[in-house]
Amino acid sequence: MTVVVLVRSSSSFTATQLRRRHPRHLRRNHHHRTTKTMTTTTRKTSLSALGAGEAQHGGKLFMGMDFGTSGCRVSLIDERGVQKFETSVKYTDTREANNKTSSSSSSSSMTAIWEDALWTSLENIPRETRERIVSVAIDGTSGTVIIVHPESGEPLYKAMMYNEKFEAGAQYLASESCRVPDGHVTRSSTSALSKLAHYFANEHPKPSSYKLLHHADWLSYKLHENMGVSDFNNSLKLGFDPGSETYPQWMLDLPFAEALPKTMLPPGARIGVVQSPRAKEFLSNPECIVCTGTTDSVAAFIASGANEPGDACTSLGSTLAWKLISEARVDDASVGIYSHKIGDQYWLVGGACNTGGNILRAFFTNDELQSLTDTIEMENMFELNLFGVRDADFFKSNAGGDFGLEVSDAVKKCESERETCENDAVFLCKIFSSIAKAEKRCYDNANAMGASEKLKKVYTSGGGAANATWCKMRSSCLSIDNKSGSTIDVVASEYTEASYGTALLAKKGYHSR
Repeated sequence: MTVVVLVRSSSSFTATQLRRRHPRHLRRNHHHRTTKTMTTTTRKTSLSALGAGEAQHGGKLFMGMDFGTSGCRVSLIDERGVQKFETSVKYTDTREANNKTSSSSSSSSMTAIWEDALWTSLENIPRETRERIVSVAIDGTSGTVIIVHPESGEPLYKAMMYNEKFEAGAQYLASESCRVPDGHVTRSSTSALSKLAHYFANEHPKPSSYKLLHHADWLSYKLHENMGVSDFNNSLKLGFDPGSETYPQWMLDLPFAEALPKTMLPPGARIGVVQSPRAKEFLSNPECIVCTGTTDSVAAFIASGANEPGDACTSLGSTLAWKLISEARVDDASVGIYSHKIGDQYWLVGGACNTGGNILRAFFTNDELQSLTDTIEMENMFELNLFGVRDADFFKSNAGGDFGLEVSDAVKKCESERETCENDAVFLCKIFSSIAKAEKRCYDNANAMGASEKLKKVYTSGGGAANATWCKMRSSCLSIDNKSGSTIDVVASEYTEASYGTALLAKKGYHSR
């Protein structure tokens, strides 16, 4: 495994009012730090940003850890929500690890890579700073699960990743004996429950011999050692009902129900104090607690600054992922829309589609995107509707809607339109316009399906958030047919890292005594 570490300390970040309103047995492997398995590169800035004497005598710090698809990022914040320290670890040897069919013990398995990143990230925090950490929360990729021993917590099978399909598991759930409702989120071959069903049907284990933990659950377990604890957000794709805060009866009747997490808590709830000997080497403050985390996408939403019904967040990276705060719950697995519970009264309605940055990458380099965007801005191309750029909507006719559009099909649609464009700046502007319209349809569809609030403001993150010209175009498209007559602003999220949102959950949990 190759690990690249970036460390940054800063006092330039501040928290918004959202944070005040947002809801509510270890095997002691030694930490391998040989050149065979890990290469570490470190970049640090002076900890003087913490303030005079604060590094040794400052107040409490709250830690959020984000385990994404390519690495782990850590954020430390203080009582005011000011980010004080940041470190990141990049894991790279994941292709070989994903191909492993059985568990755990290999140093190149995914679980070993994650655990190594956990300890490396903690070790990268200066000792005097670690001593001030009083609460920890972890987020992970939604739908990634690990089958573990019920007593030791050691993996018994390869990590089943968020994007892996387990058709046999989905077919088992579709059988009459399981009684899984049609259209339920768990009927997807990528759902956590399909992965558990796959393990049950293919490995034939004794019902009491294993437990399922989500990505974030397992890493948190490495700190608190309480088996079977999960959170409402990660468990949504497992089949847990956040509305009733229980498993539906048909899940409890499954032959492998004993493997389900038994303790379900809202994000940012106290689990217990740090217990594992390995964790105590780094988190030595005796009052340090571990709190439930969330999924990586929900954590990024929490960090964004959205705080009331009608506020939304669009992440424009390789794909277009969107979330909207609503007073009503909306779920429709057939079009990829589902709702996370957020606090005591709100729902986070969201989904994703492939009309994102992957399309741009098929045609342009970063330098070309910047140069062509400058041309679009300089010629005021969108505002003046030159060459009909405002009317472009390459993806509107897709039979499956934006959700059902594959990247390859989207690229083909763009290719067929390219020949009609006067130049590449016009072509890019029409792609921008088409993606903006797809974004609008996502929010319009959510509202048509019952989301209680019209769109008011969109916070945005991902690579697309850095393009101010595109953000203005998106604002214009989103504001079309807005009955209030006001402009729907698209603004860059104050914080774009999921680790910051998870640190806010750690802070919330610490104060929920």
